[in-house]
Amino acid sequence: MSTFNWDEVPEDRVSPEYTRKVVHANSMVVARIAGLAGARTQPHTHDSEELVIVLRGAWRFSLPTGDVTVRANGVLSIPPGVEHSSEMLEDTEALDVCTPTRPDWVTGEDKYLHGDFQWAV
Repeated sequence: MSTFNWDEVPEDRVSPEYTRKVVHANSMVVARIAGLAGARTQPHTHDSEELVIVLRGAWRFSLPTGDVTVRANGVLSIPPGVEHSSEMLEDTEALDVCTPTRPDWVTGEDKYLHGDFQWAV
């Protein structure tokens, strides 16, 4: 059993517009995300089931079934293997819960998804 304090978790600047703090458990990972309006994520998939819990702001996701905008107190469930991309429509804070864990967050291999690119959603 472990306890964590978000104030003590190191912040990772994923891009100029997007930061996250990550806490790892045995079979899941939780990220506290902060992003500026306009922050984007390129289309991608991963082996993890993902829950995105928006605490403040608005975050639009492009999914095979269409676009979904998640606002404060909203939760989006993305099954493993489903391609998705996103754009923060407002300055946004969210929790991102994935199981199993996301090794690409540890290595930073996912940072290219948040880089400078043409609109992909």
